[in-house]
Amino acid sequence: MLVYAHRGLSGRFAENTLLAFREALAVGVDGIELDVHATADGVPVVIHDRDVSRTTSGSGKVDEMSLATLQSLDAGSGERVPALSEVLQLVGDAVHLDIEIKGLDAERATLDLLAAFPDARWAISSFNWDILCRIRLLDANAELWPLTEHVDDALMFTSAELASPAVSLWAGDYTETHAAALRDAGLRAVIWTVNDTAQAAQMRDRGAWALCTDVPDHILRVLRD
Repeated sequence: MLVYAHRGLSGRFAENTLLAFREALAVGVDGIELDVHATADGVPVVIHDRDVSRTTSGSGKVDEMSLATLQSLDAGSGERVPALSEVLQLVGDAVHLDIEIKGLDAERATLDLLAAFPDARWAISSFNWDILCRIRLLDANAELWPLTEHVDDALMFTSAELASPAVSLWAGDYTETHAAALRDAGLRAVIWTVNDTAQAAQMRDRGAWALCTDVPDHILRVLRD
């Protein structure tokens, strides 16, 4: 089972910052999950919320700020909100990226940027499946993971329409029954967000392909032992 660092090593460092991503790489994760919005000047940036007030020293909406204004804010411990290009430069081909697009109108800019980093390994996920559908129209080969809290007919239909190899599912709905249904549909399960080692072992035993965690150092140490 692969271990993805949720927003980097966010259990110990400011989420979605270059520091959190560097520390995740240092502990040997298989992948990194991160969130993308686009600034007012159209630059994909890595931040979870549209409103910057929870994770930075500022206030306002990402899509109403220029990149320069956004990066003038403190995102924790002196870190700043990174542009997606900075993360791609940092990671290279070292690990796989789960790029969750949260902001509207960020699809084309994100794909254009990814094309400039041909060595990067990535999939794009989103709770907004319309975003994934638009990406499929733009890129026939992009790997797309529908994000969801529930396994249901809509998930199965959308995954088939998108030719998705995997879905990203809330741990609370990854039951034995749903694990079997996903396997039968040929879908790998990426489970989020698992910070308890007993639950991580349970997800592994049910057949999860990967899990996201805020504490990948802890999860990796226990699972490897």
